[in-house]
Amino acid sequence: MGKLIAVDRGDGTGCYYAVDATTRQSVGEVIPSDVYPGNYRAGVYHPTHGVVFVKVSGGSETLVDLTQVGTEEFVTVQEALAAISRNRRS
Repeated sequence: MGKLIAVDRGDGTGCYYAVDATTRQSVGEVIPSDVYPGNYRAGVYHPTHGVVFVKVSGGSETLVDLTQVGTEEFVTVQEALAAISRNRRS
């Protein structure tokens, strides 16, 4: 698994694909928060659940199917990419 890079989706939404720099495969998405402007959600592609979101709670991370409290914790695109990297499947 290679380092992740952010690639703008190019649709004016401010979303980015999280792309593995080695394989050139998209492994997730960085999505601007609609509740906390300036924060981001980290969406990880899952083989059977589609996109799941990294939820931060009590210093730990879990993956959840729906956006909810704790999924908008990332203040930069790079922080969201790091969360995707920690939680992605190979």
